[in-house]
Amino acid sequence: MKAYICKACLFLTTCFIFTSCSTSKDLREERKKWKFSRWEQYFKDRALCLCVLQGLNNKAIQDSIIKFDKSYYNPLGIAVFDHKIKQLLKNEVLQMQADSINTIGRYPEDIRSLLEGKRVMNHCIEFYRSKKLDSVAKAEKKEWKKITSIMDRIHDSIPTY
Repeated sequence: MKAYICKACLFLTTCFIFTSCSTSKDLREERKKWKFSRWEQYFKDRALCLCVLQGLNNKAIQDSIIKFDKSYYNPLGIAVFDHKIKQLLKNEVLQMQADSINTIGRYPEDIRSLLEGKRVMNHCIEFYRSKKLDSVAKAEKKEWKKITSIMDRIHDSIPTY
């Protein structure tokens, strides 16, 4: 009798653990809708967009780009990716500014205007391809799996009225 009860308890415990640890059907559907399996790539793409915007360091140009290129507006990016990406970009922007300053006075007068200054896109592409960004995207997966409702997270960042 004790063995039967122990087996029943073991079975119920296993069922409880399985159901409590598995992802709910609603969350699975939501992840499918938001293409959760591609978030690593989306994170990197968002990092490239923000790198370009922040690297330009010109509010008028940034506003113009956002106005005319809607690929820079990304609810998922704003709600889930941006906080981490913006932390990473602080150093990247400082490096772009230092590189820009270091080009001043290094070229002959006749080609100076063509070569001096920022190299935002080149720097951002290097950042996009970097192992550093790859490893951060992989590490972020753990945080993304903790999200219980993607839409709630988006609505927290981008309220609807």
